[in-house]
Amino acid sequence: MNGQKIILKIIALFSVVRGYNLIVLILAQYLAALFIFAPEIGHRQLLTNPRLDGIILCSILCVAAGYIINNFYDLEKDELKRPLQVYLQKQVSQGFKLTVYIVLNTTALVIAALISWKVFVFFLAYQFLVWFYSHKINRFALIKNFYLVIIRVMPFFALLVYFDNFSYNLALHAVFVTILFLITDIVKDLTSQKADLIYNYDSIPIKYGIDFTKVLIASLLLIDILIGFIIIYKNDVGAMKYFFIGADVCFIILFFMIWKLKTSQEYKILHYFFKGMIVAGVFSIVLIEINPLTLQTIAQNFNKRIN
Repeated sequence: MNGQKIILKIIALFSVVRGYNLIVLILAQYLAALFIFAPEIGHRQLLTNPRLDGIILCSILCVAAGYIINNFYDLEKDELKRPLQVYLQKQVSQGFKLTVYIVLNTTALVIAALISWKVFVFFLAYQFLVWFYSHKINRFALIKNFYLVIIRVMPFFALLVYFDNFSYNLALHAVFVTILFLITDIVKDLTSQKADLIYNYDSIPIKYGIDFTKVLIASLLLIDILIGFIIIYKNDVGAMKYFFIGADVCFIILFFMIWKLKTSQEYKILHYFFKGMIVAGVFSIVLIEINPLTLQTIAQNFNKRIN
């Protein structure tokens, strides 16, 4: 196998596991640990904690494996939705994908067992839930949306299990993010109606209609707007409040705009907007503690680890 084919297969595998999402997840978990789950613990201590590294590595391995098994089951449907991306992903055989899937999950469980039996049980359950989603749940409207959102936020519950630190402020953040994920996934259903119909996948727009879907999205937007107001009013998030102010302004505008959207392209733009909001929310976590000296310390500790 020549060098070009190897590089192409690596790129294809990176696309299958959605490496760009994994990078965002790594950042999100470290930032959440530093500023939300355990702000009272020194940043140096957290960034040199092998158990925390192990939990985040387990999360990444399991999520990557989840993307692989989802790709395995949904390849035909994705071929209609994302033909160029699927063409690239077909450079890696289905058999090789399954091998990587098994290796990733097994490696995650070995690491989890070395951390603690609780972490092992957590990730074992997580792997089953991810597989069950791809095998059965993703064909059922509404159920699959709520189920998928639970799967997406579960890596952060692993941090909660580890730090054993639950608070009212944390609950507000968790609900806000969970609803944002849910809105994003429902909007995604609006973009894939044609493929869902062809391959007999139930989705909210197909089963309940476009109007019901928009009412549901608008209702969820209202809930997140309310939660955003509460977080801003409490003012316990430092400069991150400006993210919630911006999010609330955007959500209020979208609450009135969503009724006018009709085309698949408009739904795709809306979907990418919500994905962008999630990424912006991840990076805005650092604004909770904007002290330049603190950020400098974090950067120095991180540089020491990678050098």
